[in-house]
Amino acid sequence: MPALVDQFCPNVHDAPITAACYDPHTGAIATADSQGVVAVQRPGETTPQLVIQPGAGVLGALSLIPGASLVAVGDENGTVGVYRCDNGETWFQEERDGARGRVRAMRGMAISPEGRTLASIARDGLVRIWDLETGQRTAAWQGFSGDTVQFDPRGQRLLAMDDQGQPRLMDLMSLQALYMDKLQMPADRAIFSLCGTMVLASGQAGISLLRVADGALIASFATRGGSGIANLILAPDGTQAGAVTQRSVHTFTLPDLQPSGSVAHGAPEPTGAAYWGHQGIRVAGSDGLMHGGGSGSAGPVLCVGGFGDGRLAAHGGKMALWRGNRRELEMEIEGLPREVHLDRDSRLAVVVPQKGPIAVYDCKRGRKVFDGGPSTVGATGVGVGGSVVAVMLRKGGLRWWDLAQNKGFELEWPKAMALSNGGTWLGVVTPRGAVKVLDPATGQDAVPSPVPLAEVPITRLAFVNRRPDLLVMDEEGVLGHYDLAESVKSGRPAEGRDVLTINVEVDQLWGITGGKHCAMRLPEGDGCSILMVDLHAGEVVEEVRGLSRYAWVDAENGLILEPGRSSALLEREMNGKERRVLRALPDGEWIAFGWRGILDASGGAGGVMS
Repeated sequence: MPALVDQFCPNVHDAPITAACYDPHTGAIATADSQGVVAVQRPGETTPQLVIQPGAGVLGALSLIPGASLVAVGDENGTVGVYRCDNGETWFQEERDGARGRVRAMRGMAISPEGRTLASIARDGLVRIWDLETGQRTAAWQGFSGDTVQFDPRGQRLLAMDDQGQPRLMDLMSLQALYMDKLQMPADRAIFSLCGTMVLASGQAGISLLRVADGALIASFATRGGSGIANLILAPDGTQAGAVTQRSVHTFTLPDLQPSGSVAHGAPEPTGAAYWGHQGIRVAGSDGLMHGGGSGSAGPVLCVGGFGDGRLAAHGGKMALWRGNRRELEMEIEGLPREVHLDRDSRLAVVVPQKGPIAVYDCKRGRKVFDGGPSTVGATGVGVGGSVVAVMLRKGGLRWWDLAQNKGFELEWPKAMALSNGGTWLGVVTPRGAVKVLDPATGQDAVPSPVPLAEVPITRLAFVNRRPDLLVMDEEGVLGHYDLAESVKSGRPAEGRDVLTINVEVDQLWGITGGKHCAMRLPEGDGCSILMVDLHAGEVVEEVRGLSRYAWVDAENGLILEPGRSSALLEREMNGKERRVLRALPDGEWIAFGWRGILDASGGAGGVMS
């Protein structure tokens, strides 16, 4: 069964698309990104049905054979491959790795129309040729450059750029270069016209048009100012060409190369990858989408947070608040977020950026209401409850603020802290590893300090949501539990109990409503695992592996939240089963869905998904 997160998915790239091509014969589209994910989408598919990751990142080196039965890919490690578009199976591959591979990082790929020959241009200036029937390389020609290599419609000639910025046309039968006039404006890419009778070449300075029959330069168009030409594309009927710049696509008629119009493509931080399909021009942005105008995408979800009915999905520069199945608010935030925290009533959101101080946002008005200041840069722990925001400082110590009372507090000695979800208690660890429970309104003891479970310093603690329970974990990985209710009534120190021992690193701890379970996050390389522990039985009842390193647990209900592919927040059950997806769509639209279908969506979501 396909993953839930793959449904209603407008794209498959969570990294900038850095290569794209279009087959005018079938309408198939191929895209590849900087992480090496390659996707092929055919007409009638709302999202690509073929997704492979054969190697490293791809920068321009992508090509579909006419008819779109095969796709050729060259990556930044110098590996080249040809893959079937129906099932992704490898048709041909030549691998490189290490320094040797990076020297020949691929910049352009081409398959001959009959599928017998593969050509590439690499960063090392070599054009390489392979016989796909034997799998052997048959030639490696020096003195080339640029970002393109292409066969003519008959597969008899190969077009590439030489190291002087001039197009070079080679006859593959005689292995001789054919004459072409020298360009007045050096270029870095060249393509055949659809009929193969002309060559278009472009560089930063402009576009040139040459005739194949005699190599004559027959037209040129110089650019004036601007950001220069990043790509050159052809209309699917061959009657126009498009010059892609940072903001626009300028179109020209063929065969006279006369300007015919300009259109803003709307791609944020365009990568240069682009194609001209039957449904229009599309230009790749840094958000992993192809753009043809409109406001674009919110971008990948970088981190998530949530409590009860509320969810936070943080993108680069934006953060969305979801309540239930509806996206209620989108807030502009500063910098790239590392963590986001939502209070229990979805009134305050705290953003911990990758660089810069923590910031607090009002979830009703959607604007920043508090800045933690320079001391909170690099915060190592954050808690929010009621109107209280607490921050463990990178230099050591703890600061917290009661925003409703406009008061701030600081302690220099705490080694760790936890704020109860209602903001009533603040748990801290002393320099000797003991635990104290403070009243955030005064900074004084709220209850007598709990009796230590052992002579082992505590390193992490968490309150159980909606209960007077405290969880602690010591240096030896022993999880302990205190019921503070009696201590509140009698004024005597609470005595706790050991629950179980976890002999691995734990970087987050959550106490889940009801007091039966707690959750632990275990970092594992670039990802993590979440353990669900039965506090009464003293055993792990669920282990969910292979999660995003930014996975989070909702302390209200134990649901696991993590960033999902294609601008999504993915929600899982305690056992790891996908439960619900909240997804931002291009142009400000959104959709929420589960296994039974769409739960809610914005008014224009249907048009975006089609």
